[in-house]
Amino acid sequence: MLALPSPREEFLRSARTGGIPLLYPYANRLRGDHFEVADRAVNLAANAKLKRDPTGLPIHGLLLRWGDWIITQPSQHTLEASIRWADHPSLMAAYPFAHTLRVLWQLARDDAHATLSITTVIEADQAQAVPVAFGWHPYLAVDVKKGAQLQLPRRRPIKLAPTGLPMLSAAHEAWIEASQETTGANQDALFEIADVDQPVCIALVDGTERTEILFQDGYRFLQIYSPTGQPFTCAEPMTAATASLNDAPTTIAAGERMTASFQMRKALR
Repeated sequence: MLALPSPREEFLRSARTGGIPLLYPYANRLRGDHFEVADRAVNLAANAKLKRDPTGLPIHGLLLRWGDWIITQPSQHTLEASIRWADHPSLMAAYPFAHTLRVLWQLARDDAHATLSITTVIEADQAQAVPVAFGWHPYLAVDVKKGAQLQLPRRRPIKLAPTGLPMLSAAHEAWIEASQETTGANQDALFEIADVDQPVCIALVDGTERTEILFQDGYRFLQIYSPTGQPFTCAEPMTAATASLNDAPTTIAAGERMTASFQMRKALR
C-alpha cells in the first residue's frame, strides 16, 4: 500500500518523508524561523538540524528520524509510542511546550477490509498550554500507467503562494462538491474539509485496487500531494492549515488533552 519517494538506502541517508510519517509539531511549512504562541516566542534560526524546504523554510516538524520513543505493545495487533517532550532538551529548544505525545497504531481486518487505525494524543500535562498544528503524510503507492483516481470529499481550496504558504489576503474560495481527480497531475494543494462532524473518506482507486483514508476525528484540513510521474500520491490529514503557528495558532489548555484519529482501509478481494 505504501511507497518511499526514493530507493531505500538513499531515503535512509536523509530526513525525508515516506511511508506514513508523523509531521510534528507542525505539518508542512512555517513562514519563517520566528513565531509566538501561548506566551512564548520561538526562534528556530540557530537549529542546524531543522528540516527545511528548498527555499529555507522550516518544514515537517522535528520528529523525522526521531528514534527516542517509549514503545509498548498493549496487544498483538496494537503498538503505542510516546514522548515526554520535556525530557529532551533538543525538542524543548525548538518547541518549548512541555507535554506528552502519544501515538497508537491498531491493525484489524474483517471479511471486507484490512485496516490501520492511527490515534494521536497530545496531553498538556505540564501546567502549560500546548499548540496543535500536526499532521500525517501517507504515501500511497500507485501504478503510474493505470491513471489512478482520487475520490475527494466536499472541500474548500485554500489559495497558496508559489512558496506553498496560504495567501492571507485572498478571499475565501467556494466550496467544491465531492469529485474525482486523476493522480500525477503535479497536485500540491491544501483544502479545508466540510462536514468534519462525521467521518470523511478520501479514496484512491488504482485499477481494481481501492484504498481509503477516513478522517475520523480532529482533522479539518487535507493536503493533496501528487507529483507528475511518481509512483505515489499523498492525502495528508492535517489538524491545522499550513503555517498556522504563524497565522492563527490554536492551543489546548493546561491540564487538557487533544485526540485526533484517522484510519487507512484496504478493500479485500
